[in-house]
Amino acid sequence: MGRILVMYHSNTDCTAQMAKHIADGARQISGHEVRLKSCDEAEHSDVLWCDAIACGTPTNLGGVAWRMKKWWDEFAADNWSTCDGKLCTTFSSQGGHGGGAEMSCQAMANVLLNFGFLFFGVTDYIGKINTCHYGAVVAKQPRNEVDRLCCQRLGLRMAEWTAVYVDGRKTLHPQLTTKAADRAAESGTKFEAPTEAPLARAVHVTVTKEVPESEQARWLEMAEELAHHTWQEAGCLKYNFVKSLESKTRFVISEEWASEAHLEAHFATPHFTKLVPQMDAISETVSIDKCADALAKRPVSVPGSLGTPAPTKTALIFTKATAFLHDSLGPASSYVRDLFAARGYDAIVSDESALMEAGAPKSFDVICLVQNSGEIFNPETQILQEHVRQGKGVLGIHAALACFLDGEDAVGGTPMGSTCSVIQDTFGAHFYNHPVPQTGRVTIHKEAALGVSAKFGELPDKFDHHDEFFNFNRNPTETPDITVLASVDESTYEGGVHGESHPLVWCRELGENKAPIFYSALGHFSHFYDGSDSPHVRSILRAGVDFIDRNSLHSRGGADASKVKAA
Repeated sequence: MGRILVMYHSNTDCTAQMAKHIADGARQISGHEVRLKSCDEAEHSDVLWCDAIACGTPTNLGGVAWRMKKWWDEFAADNWSTCDGKLCTTFSSQGGHGGGAEMSCQAMANVLLNFGFLFFGVTDYIGKINTCHYGAVVAKQPRNEVDRLCCQRLGLRMAEWTAVYVDGRKTLHPQLTTKAADRAAESGTKFEAPTEAPLARAVHVTVTKEVPESEQARWLEMAEELAHHTWQEAGCLKYNFVKSLESKTRFVISEEWASEAHLEAHFATPHFTKLVPQMDAISETVSIDKCADALAKRPVSVPGSLGTPAPTKTALIFTKATAFLHDSLGPASSYVRDLFAARGYDAIVSDESALMEAGAPKSFDVICLVQNSGEIFNPETQILQEHVRQGKGVLGIHAALACFLDGEDAVGGTPMGSTCSVIQDTFGAHFYNHPVPQTGRVTIHKEAALGVSAKFGELPDKFDHHDEFFNFNRNPTETPDITVLASVDESTYEGGVHGESHPLVWCRELGENKAPIFYSALGHFSHFYDGSDSPHVRSILRAGVDFIDRNSLHSRGGADASKVKAA
C-alpha cells in the first residue's frame, strides 16, 4: 500500500482548495493511504513516512512562500539524505493568469530535488488548453471544473506512479489506464480497463444494526461524529452508514481497511471507545461480518475517464462576487463544498455566471449561493427559478441575499433596494442593510429546528454571537411557508429594524415540487469556517446541508416531502 502526502501552505485558502482536490485525485486509486496537511500541521515524520509527496505553495514573486521554505530548511537539519527515491510533484496558485505559478512550481521542485526526490511531469491535456507539465497551476482558487480536474489529475497521476513503482502494480501504469482512456475517448473507441489482483491486505467489515425510531436522531448524531474522525484515520479506505429501504429501523455500517493492523488500531481510538458503547446502548447489533475480496481479479478503476460511473448527485457552490468581496468567501465555499462531498456529491466551486444561465453546460441537484455580491448572473436568462420549479435544493449563506442591490454595500441605516426579484422569490426576502458587526443574543427555535435536522441539537438554545446582523426588505415571518429556525434579540445590539421577531436562519419548501430552501444570515467572518472560533455557524450549515440533501427531489425520488410542515 502506497503512502502519499499532500502538503501545502495557503494564505487565502486558494492553495488549500487545490490541495484538497489533489488529495481527492490521489484517493481514486484504491489501496493508498493519503494524508492532507498544511505545512503548519505537518511533522518531519510525515515526509519520512510517505512514498510520494505533492508540495503546494502560493506564487510568491515567482518563488516559494517563506513559510514553506522555512519548513524545508528546518527539515534539512536532521533529515538530509533521507528522501532519495521518493516521488514528488508540485502545485501553485497565482493572483492571475501569467502570474508566475509555473516558476513557483519549478522553485518548489528545486527544493525537493535537493533532497533526492524524483520529480515527474504530466503530459495529459485536461480539456483543450490545460495541462500539468510542471505541476497544477490555477489563478486564485480552483473555480471551474477544468481547474478542479487539473488538480485531481495531478493527484491521480501521483497515485498511479506510486502504485507502479512502490507497490509493483504494473497494470496501473498511466499508459494502460488514464492515458489509454483519454486516447479511446479522442478516437471514439471503447476503453477496456486492465484487471489487477485484489490487494490481499484489504479488510472489509459489515455491521448490521437495529435502531428504534425514537433513538435514531441521537444515534445518527453520534454516527456522524464517529465517521468524521474515522475518515481521517490511517488505513481507512471506506466508512459509510446506510439505511435500509425495506426497514425503518435497520442500518448497515460498511467499512474497508487497508490491513488488519489498521482495523485493530481503529478499535483503540478515543472516538471509537467513547462513541461506540453509547451507540450500542441504544441499538441492537444484528450481525458483524469481517470479509475479504471474493473475486480473484477486479477491474482497475480509472476515475475521471471513459467508462467510469459518474457521481449520482451534483452540487454547485456558486461564489460570484462582483461588488463587495468577503474575506471569508474562500473558507466558506471550501467548508460547504466539503460538507456536500462528504455526502457523496460531486461538488464544484465556481464563479462562472454561465452555470446559472440558460444554456449552461450542465445542471445540478443542489445550488449553494455563498457570499455573493453584485450582478451575479443575467436575471433575464437565469435558471435558478427553473431549478426550484423542478424540486431541487438551494442553500444560501450570509451575503447570498445581498446581490442584485441598487447601490453600494450599506453599513448603518442606508436603505437598499434590489434590481430584480429572483433572490426574494427564492428565499422570501432580500438584503436591506446592516449595522456594523457587533455582539447579539441568538436564539435557536429548538422545536422547529430539530424537526428540520437533528444537527440543531449541537447548538445551545441561546448564545451570544459577534457577526454582521442583516436587516431585510421584508420580515420572512410574514411568508406562511417559511419556518424560522433562529433569530436575534434586537435589544442586545444596535441597528435592528424588525422588532421582536428578527429571523436569521430559516427554511421553506417552495413550489409544487417542494424544493427545499435553506438560508443562514450568519457567517461574515473567516474564522467561522476554519475551525478557529465557535462552531455554531458550522453546526447551522451542517443542518442546512442535511435538510437540503434529505428533501431535494433526487433524494425523494419524486415523492412528496413535507417534513418541515409536519415538524
